[in-house]
Parts: sequence; C-alpha cells; structure tokens
Amino acid sequence: MNKIIYKLFFAVFLLLISCDDGDLHPEGTGEAEGLKATMEVSFSGLKAWPSAYQMVLAAYGNDTENPLMSKQISVPKSENDIVVLDLNGLPEEARTIGISILTKGRKLIYNYYTYDISNATEDVVLPISQINVASFDRIQHQVFDNYCAPCHEAGDKAAAGLSLTDGKSYMNLVKVKANLSATNKNRIEPGMPSQSFLVDILTEDIVDYNHTDVLPQDELVTLIKEWITQGAKDN
Repeated sequence: MNKIIYKLFFAVFLLLISCDDGDLHPEGTGEAEGLKATMEVSFSGLKAWPSAYQMVLAAYGNDTENPLMSKQISVPKSENDIVVLDLNGLPEEARTIGISILTKGRKLIYNYYTYDISNATEDVVLPISQINVASFDRIQHQVFDNYCAPCHEAGDKAAAGLSLTDGKSYMNLVKVKANLSATNKNRIEPGMPSQSFLVDILTEDIVDYNHTDVLPQDELVTLIKEWITQGAKDN
C-alpha cells in the first residue's frame, strides 16, 4: 500500500513541476484582443488641468457621449513634455478616439481631439498633437454654454448686453469695455486677469446679480484666468 501511495505522490509531483506557470497565470502585460492605439501629445496651460473631472484618452462608438473605454492621463511634470498615450484592446464597435474631459461618472464634458478609426484594420498610430488645456474652445463649451448662455443669449435677451453664445462670445469679451465696471475695465484684458472685469464678477459680489456661485468649481475660474494670462487667444 505504501508503494502505491508513493507512486501516486511521485506522479502528481512530476505533473506539477512540468506545468508552465505562465499558462496557469497569464501575464497582465500580454497582448489584449483588439487593436491598439498610440499617440504622442504635449500639453500647455497646465494650471487649468481639471481635478474635479478626468482628462482621458477615450474610445467612442455610436454613442459619442459615453466612452466604450478610457485611460486617465496624469498631469505632466512640466509644460510641453511629450507624453506617450495608448489604448489596448479597442472594441470592434469603436469609431473614434479622443482626448476628453469626463465627469467622474465617465460622462463626456469636452473633447480636445478626435480621430476617426472606424475603418482601421490594424494598430493605429495617431498624429502627434499639441493641446492647450486652457483653450477658448474649452471655455466656450464647458463654461459659457453650460452656465452662462441661458442668461447671456444673443439679441435683446442678453443680460448686460453681453452674448456668450458660440460664435459671439469672443468678440463681445476681449478688449470690450464692461458697461458695469466702476473702474472702466475691459471685460477681458489679454494677459491681465486682475484687469479683466469677467474675473471680478466671478470672484466678487459687485453687480446686482451675484455671479460668484455661477460656476460649480473654482477650477473653472482658474481655467478662465489661465486663458487670459496666455493672451486670451481665440483658439
């Protein structure tokens, strides 16, 4: 009986040592199913990097508001550092890839960059990109469209004669006198947030309607300040 038990034990031992541990526990770095997308990008305007939200590289299908998959991007250590980004295992239903700002619930707030991959049959290398985090386009779509345009519409409905709708806001802000400013400031003075009346009313209760709580996060005011500091460009 002892010989039989010994032989059985020895056979099990040989079986265990002959097994490839890589097959039992596949490495996490192995190739994922689906295509891979890679891009190199540099960022400027880092003071406006979102913290209440997430900056991500994301893949979208027919639903362009909710990504199929995304990968969070960490804040670069310095301006204009080259960052290599990738997404592994793109779903077959992926149609576009974008650098996006998402809510913590992964709902799209703003797209900086989109690239069509609907016809891709092999791994995708996206064009090298330079992104200004504090772009005017982001301010228009994330701030003005969501929080300001309902009161500052076009035409006679624009509060204080200021339209902040897309296509009109820039010309109504930059180097335009603020008719409510007691010190004759411009609504936006490029390069000078402290001399821009828009910043004043977002941070001080100085007009009939208190604007200091219009924006839900302080970082949106920081976004506007950073854009002004960079010269308040129309891009």
